[in-house]
Order: sequence, then structure tokens, then C-alpha cells
Amino acid sequence: MVDPIAFATSSDPDVMYLHEALRAHDRRQFLEAMDVEIQGHVKGKHWIVVPRTDVPKGTRILDAVWSMRRKRQLDTREIYKWKARLNVHGGQQEHGVNYWETYAPVVMWPTIRIFLILSILLGWYSRQLDFVMAFPHAPVEVPLFLHIPKGYRLKDASPHTHVLRLLKNIYGQKQGPRVWNRYLDQGLKEIGFSPSAIDPCLYYGDQVMMLVYIDDCLLFSPSKQAIDAVVLSLRDSHQRFNVDDQGEVKDFLGIKIRKQTDGSIMLTQPHLIDSIIQDLQLQSNSQVRETPALSTVILHKDEQGKTMDQQANFHYRSVIGKLNFLEKSTRPDISYAVHQCARFSEAPKESHAKAVKLIGRYLLGTRNKGIVLQPDGSKSFECWADADFSGNWKKQTAHKDPMTSKSRSGWIITFAGCPITWASKLQTLTALSTTEAEYIALSMALREQIHLMELVKEIQDHGIKVTCAPPKVFCKALEDNSGALEMARLPKLRPRTKHLNVSYHHFREYVDRKEIEILAVPTTEQNADVLTKPLDSTLFLALRKRLLGW
Repeated sequence: MVDPIAFATSSDPDVMYLHEALRAHDRRQFLEAMDVEIQGHVKGKHWIVVPRTDVPKGTRILDAVWSMRRKRQLDTREIYKWKARLNVHGGQQEHGVNYWETYAPVVMWPTIRIFLILSILLGWYSRQLDFVMAFPHAPVEVPLFLHIPKGYRLKDASPHTHVLRLLKNIYGQKQGPRVWNRYLDQGLKEIGFSPSAIDPCLYYGDQVMMLVYIDDCLLFSPSKQAIDAVVLSLRDSHQRFNVDDQGEVKDFLGIKIRKQTDGSIMLTQPHLIDSIIQDLQLQSNSQVRETPALSTVILHKDEQGKTMDQQANFHYRSVIGKLNFLEKSTRPDISYAVHQCARFSEAPKESHAKAVKLIGRYLLGTRNKGIVLQPDGSKSFECWADADFSGNWKKQTAHKDPMTSKSRSGWIITFAGCPITWASKLQTLTALSTTEAEYIALSMALREQIHLMELVKEIQDHGIKVTCAPPKVFCKALEDNSGALEMARLPKLRPRTKHLNVSYHHFREYVDRKEIEILAVPTTEQNADVLTKPLDSTLFLALRKRLLGW
């Protein structure tokens, strides 16, 4: 029976269970990594060994589970570390008994991109830190008992007579990320940092800004000495943190961050693309495509089509998961195509599998491409919002699949001319006209835009000179779509649009205060068009060049 724990294994051959690692050719390195892990826990006094008779009656003793991984350099793919992590089997915990709240925030990717852009514009220094064995820094939240793990030998105790009573927040617990986040938050406040009211994982210090994603963090500052002082404070704050200083930002959360000779920064994920291509069993000499989707095909459930079978030679959900991470991180050009395919993960057909392979062939020809951050200091925010009214409509299956009547929203927000966030998704409300579809897309885009406006205002309040002119919001104005522009500017009540939920009108006060400027744009210049429908190669390549610079 496969162990049901979430962190166990994946299609990545470098991630495995203990029994798989012990059969691998590099078994010795994994055994050494297990010794290092155990000694780290022992040295840190993360548990005490107690007789089983000390466990309160009715208390479940949780299993200890090893997760093993080979860690590789993003550039060369050479193994630089064998990692063995000891985990609590969180799947055996019971809500209300040994865990309650589990949510822990992480820094938003738009925030990371904004600070990378500011580092270029303002000439800031950057630094990347990793909190070594982070979770066990924090004390355990509730009493937990753990079976003695394999590989841990004790002279005067055996797994039959003794167990481990946890003193620290060992990995694998359902509440583990939350406990660590609260502990880190307290420690950062003690050394002078204050959290952002907009993004709780952005911290402001004396000349230094810190962005935290679980146990990885980025530091930005106009002063290299100020960053050095923060690193020293983290290490010396009553020995609270074990910090690994990894130098200037290069690879963060699996994304390559490279400075170019012209001062720009490129964000790419060639290793993830390689993994997708390998999963799809595409060869290096396979035919590549100029676009990620056929301009003449809209995907539907295809209930009469053939079910995807073993001949497809790839795991649909696994590949879709990787594609989702890729498009959200560095590749807005594939957002529409990926979202189309992701809708059918539950029961994919051959037509859907072919569409996924088309994306793979497109990525094969653009492996080393991504987002280019080459900011223009004269620009502030720009928001491009578009919609494809009933573009998913299919009369023959509408009675079985109501999603065919939905319109698609697409938007992309740029800061200093660089993309920082984007989306392509079906609207939840069935729009009855092009005006409605465009207005809903505009409203959804501005939810994100207003949040980012407030973030930049907060950054300004901390003494950082950032251009934050009223965002220019571009909406397509063709035929009756001009109605969406008028609705956004003037709060008129019209018989054909009065049924729209009031939640879609949330941004009007910002327009009234001149904090948002709504502008019309011809369809040929609508950058968000690439996020709403499949395009022919000429238009697609032109919009990609405008958005991504390549």
C-alpha cells in the first residue's frame, strides 16, 4: 500500500521513500545524510526518549517517516547534496486533538517581482538566506509522541519499549508551517523588523526589506553593510536562528534569477521545462511549435471522444501541475493554453492529451526563455484587461456542460513596464453581453491592481522613492465594449446591466478619486488578448514580444 503522506514522493526520480533510497546506487550518500539529520536533531535537543509507559492513555504515537532527495544545481543539474529529512506522519494527526489551525502565509510572487524591479531601478544590493532545519527552531505546539525512526540506534532503549517525546516543531506536522511562521515573525520583530499590512511576509527594517517564503528569504537594501548586520543579528539573537547566507540572489524557489549584461534580470525555469518535456517523452529533435495552442481549436469536455489511454505515455495531472507552476512563475505566454487543459484533469480525453503535447512542443523551442525585467523608471502600473465573450460556447453540449456559456477573463499587470502578475480564467457569472464580459474582466483585474497599489504606497511610506502614478488601465473599446468603459467611469444604472453584482463595482471610488485612470485601447494593441483566446502565430508572437521582450 502506498503511504498517503503529502510529502512522500512524486514523478521526480530525485525524490523518494527510504526503501527506494536504500536500493539506489548512491545508497551510501543517503545513509550519511540520515546520520547528519539525526545528529542535527540530537544536538538541537528536539526530543527526549521516554518509556512507552509515559505516554498518556489514549494518546496516539505517530509514525516517523523519512523523505529522501537529491538536490541538484539548476544550471548544470549536478548533484550537490543528498538530503534526508525526518518527518512526523501528519496524516495520522487528528483535528481538535493534536492540531488546530494550519494556515501559514508566504510572500506573494508579485511582491518578489516588484522588489527585483526596484533593485534594478534603485541600484539595491540583494541577498538570499536559508534557515537551516527551520521548523525545529520553534517549540512544539502540543504534546506529540513519535515512534523511534529507522536509522536511529539507542544503547539503552529500543523501538519496542521507548518512544520520542517531541520538544520541537519537527517537519511533517500539519500545523508545522504555522508554528514556524509565528516563531519567525516573533524573532524578526525582536531585531527591529515590522511586518507589512498588505503582504504579511514582507518585513521592513532599518534600510533593509525582507521577503519570506517559509524558510527561504530575500533581503534588499541600498547598503551592503546593513544586510550584513541583519544576517549577524539573526545569528546572534540568543542563538535563535541557524542561517545559511547564500550570497546574491541567483536561484529562488526553483527559479533562475540572472542579471544580464545590460542590467536587466531574466527569470527562467529551464530545468522544469526539461522535466515536462521528459514526462511528455518528447525528443530534442522533435518538431517545435510557434504557439502553445492551435488558433482554430477551443477545448471542451469531448464526452464522445476517446479516453486518454496508456499510449499517451504521460501522467496528465502531474504534467498539468508542473505547467501550472511554470505559467504562474515565469511564462504568462502559456497561461491560456495551460488553463484550457487543466480544466479537464479529472477525465482527460485524447484531444486534451494532444493539446498538452502541443504546449510541450512550444516549450521545447523556448526552453531558456522567461520574464525579462528591464524596467522603465518613467512608468508606474499598467493594467491590461480583456475578455472573450462566450468564446467557449458549444451549442451541441451546452445542455450538459454549462461552462460552455462562460466568458473568459484575461489580464496582465505591469510595473515600470515589466509584468508582475497575470491570469487567464473563466468567469463565474454568465455574461449576457460583450459589455458585461469586459466589465467583469476589468473588475477582476482591478482587485489585484488595487492590492498592489496599496503595497507600493506602503513602500513609499517607509521612505523608499518609488514612482506610483495612478495606474493606467487599458480596456478594449470596440462596438458595444465602450459600454464597459462608461460603466467604469460613471455609476449609471442601466436596465441591461443593473443585475450585475455590486461586488464588481468595487473600484469605482478609486476612479472617482483619480487614483485609477481607465483608458481605451484598440484590439490590436490589447496585450491581454493573448490570455483570452488562442491566437494565430503572427499576433501571438507580436504580443509576446511586447510583453516578454522576446
